Amino acid sequence: MIQYFFSNIDTFKDYCGSGVLPLLFIACAIYILVTEKIVWKKMILGVVPLFIIVMFFMPFTRAVFEKVGMEDGTYYRVLWLVPMGVDVAYAFCRLFERRRKLGLVVATLVVVVLSGFNLVYRSQYITKAENRFHIPTAAIDICNLIAPEEGEARVRAACPPELVYFIRQYNTDIMLPYGRDYVEAQWDYWNAVYEQMSIEPGGTYNIEALLETTRQQKCTYVVLNMSIPTDVDPESEGLVLLAQMDGYSIYMDPLAVEES
Repeated sequence: MIQYFFSNIDTFKDYCGSGVLPLLFIACAIYILVTEKIVWKKMILGVVPLFIIVMFFMPFTRAVFEKVGMEDGTYYRVLWLVPMGVDVAYAFCRLFERRRKLGLVVATLVVVVLSGFNLVYRSQYITKAENRFHIPTAAIDICNLIAPEEGEARVRAACPPELVYFIRQYNTDIMLPYGRDYVEAQWDYWNAVYEQMSIEPGGTYNIEALLETTRQQKCTYVVLNMSIPTDVDPESEGLVLLAQMDGYSIYMDPLAVEES
């Protein structure tokens, strides 16, 4: 169980990232717990969030989480139950109400700004909406092609990094061998499929090496960016071309289907 405890600490550190919002939230929740006089507010914004945080670090909580069959690497989602933004906003409003000092407002703004150093709109994955889903049309077309029929088992697909952000937003019946946490630079993770899918400018897909990793992960489908050349014809390695659309080639791997 001790390894669970240290793993939970690492998970919380990764969840905090470069910002201070989670730590600021804990301070605010304690402040609300101590100073709030209205019982239901104290319970919702103080007692319950702090209880969830404490339980998050308990080894048996993670053991139960994994026992019920939750996906690997998703334990951090327990922290989604905590209203971090609401707690911080409410605590600072209470402070300002009691102090009414301009300096407190300035300090609050400084803390909020320091809570994140990256402007989200600078990301290459934030683009002008192409449809009502606000998801690239390429991701939607690919999902519609490879998604299982209702009642069928979920499928696993290996996709280029630029599609990872959107596939499961559109259809959760399509599983991926790696997620956005492997794509973003601040996460120091390694994944064999991502290593083969992440091609530097001027590089090529090594199909043999790629298929070795995707077959280990039981990926029924392999999606390749058509702007990146391959060292050999993917079909010569056993893949079946299903379609070429929106700049991507979508292949089915019969070998992965037989093994799954």
